[in-house]
Amino acid sequence: MATIPVSTRFFQPGIVKVYWLPTVAGAAPTRAEITAGTNLTPELDDWAGWSYSTTFIETKDASSRVSPKITGRVSLDDSSMTFNGSQDGTDVRTVLTLDDSGYVLICDGGDVATYPAELFPATVGAVVPVRSLTSDSFKVRIDFGVTNLPSTVTLPAMV
Repeated sequence: MATIPVSTRFFQPGIVKVYWLPTVAGAAPTRAEITAGTNLTPELDDWAGWSYSTTFIETKDASSRVSPKITGRVSLDDSSMTFNGSQDGTDVRTVLTLDDSGYVLICDGGDVATYPAELFPATVGAVVPVRSLTSDSFKVRIDFGVTNLPSTVTLPAMV
């Protein structure tokens, strides 16, 4: 009997890396493309989405009480990232602006050669100041439109 591999469990803060890549020429980013991108990790406060799901279509017929399902459309989740904001505006708003298109590279296990990462093609749909008069600091939320399924890529060697 086959079993799944035993995972090396970890806590993402301090390990995960997130990059904005303006261009990726091939199926996976090169180290030069990652270096030319922007490391979003140091100012990333929170995120939402960055996933997808499949709808299922019920197929029924009169010969059975069972209604089997087939896979249907894939739905891309609404995705966003919230960043720490700066009083003088020198923050993520100088990097990501409305309608920018590129790629979000999420390296869940860190930016380590041969590790897997997910590459999301995305467009910036909104740049929103998140104001608060409570005990939270000023934030900036970037809403992204994910434009296609992410691809799992293998991270290239460090130069």
